[in-house]
Amino acid sequence: MNRINGKIKAVWGISEIGFSIAATLETAFFLFFLTDVAQLPLGISGVIAAGASAVDTISALLAGVFIDKFHFKKGKYRPWLLIAPTIAMVFFILCFTKIGGDVMAGVIISIGYVVSHFCWNITYASVRSMTNVLTDDPSERAFLSGRLGAGAALGRVVASKLVPLITTSLTAIVSGVYAYSICAAVVSLLYIAAMAVSFGVTSGYDNETKSEGKKVSFKAMGKNIVTNPNLIGVVLHDILRLIAYYTVAAGTAYYAKVVLGDAAASGTVLMVFYLGCFVGSFIAARVAKVIGTKQATILGVGGWAVIWAACFFLQPGYIALNVLLFVSQVLFGLAYGLSANLYSMCATWSYWKSGENTVGTTMSIMTVSVKLGVTLRAMILPAALAAVGYVSTATVFDAAAIAGINQVYFLLPLVLLAVSLIPLIFLFRIKDSDVTRMNEEIAARNAA
Repeated sequence: MNRINGKIKAVWGISEIGFSIAATLETAFFLFFLTDVAQLPLGISGVIAAGASAVDTISALLAGVFIDKFHFKKGKYRPWLLIAPTIAMVFFILCFTKIGGDVMAGVIISIGYVVSHFCWNITYASVRSMTNVLTDDPSERAFLSGRLGAGAALGRVVASKLVPLITTSLTAIVSGVYAYSICAAVVSLLYIAAMAVSFGVTSGYDNETKSEGKKVSFKAMGKNIVTNPNLIGVVLHDILRLIAYYTVAAGTAYYAKVVLGDAAASGTVLMVFYLGCFVGSFIAARVAKVIGTKQATILGVGGWAVIWAACFFLQPGYIALNVLLFVSQVLFGLAYGLSANLYSMCATWSYWKSGENTVGTTMSIMTVSVKLGVTLRAMILPAALAAVGYVSTATVFDAAAIAGINQVYFLLPLVLLAVSLIPLIFLFRIKDSDVTRMNEEIAARNAA
């Protein structure tokens, strides 16, 4: 059986820190760049943001198909850790440029967005597919998954301070579009460097998927998705819990403004939010080793739901909120850190069941879940705010307004978290011990 070495254990997950830093520039400043820096008309800016995002969601699935159909002589997944981020850098810089008139600039920016995100999606799926290549041991796969989750959470903490610092510093040196173009280049280089570390420490792995191996058909890829009840359960669970996660992240600003009465407090609350998730992800593998991946995930999501139910009825103050929020995210971090391992287990099940290796396609579904979670949250949160009568121009809020925001911030995520457990409990039936058995049978079958 394959085993991970000490170098991998020491640095695995650093790739997600680099990715989070680059992604934060896009998620936090892209629309602002279009409207206020590049000064594109609102109509064009809206089309770019909405259209490119929709195409990006589709490309997340296509990235996995691309990985499974395209082979290198020295591996199937590992080479992408260098190739895709390097290509992405060129097009990501184009996202923060203004070349020609408004229409031409919009077209160039859109192309940059779609291509750079397609490359990001390839890298994202490849890193997670490496989980199945680096080791056959379920506890080690949980460790790798936990480090990816911890890296992503820690990357958000770093990016929340670093990206604004970079943009502010560059704006003092150069003006307008150039500051953002340079910033895109800087964060892209950090992303490439982080991926290069992961590429370097995995030397000697990914040798079992050489180009002379069996090519996978599109039919097999699709069949392994729709006929895998475990994967369907994980996807439904993941989307619902991610909507809850992103709702709380985006809703913190409204909670701080209306309930806490201090809009500036949202920064500290978010920092606690991300730090809790980092801690939980960091210890996720240890918990999974004791009680299993599925049970640890249920504990994490269910634990957050219980704490959020208590918060809804108790309506904690600022200090109590931060304490309870931190604990809830340590629990949720258990589930978040094991996300890649859940999908990895589903990929192993498909390979064992069908004999077709569609790991890349299966792992890319994880990216689709993330993007759908963000997209659906963007639709649900504004509707929820409208339903409780939130008025953005108000400066004083009565008891009804506070109660409404409490419902949006606590009750809505609570319901989503609780419902998300249903497909996980009833559709996902793989035990950690099953992974070892399936891998042994796959190896024996391939040898024969």
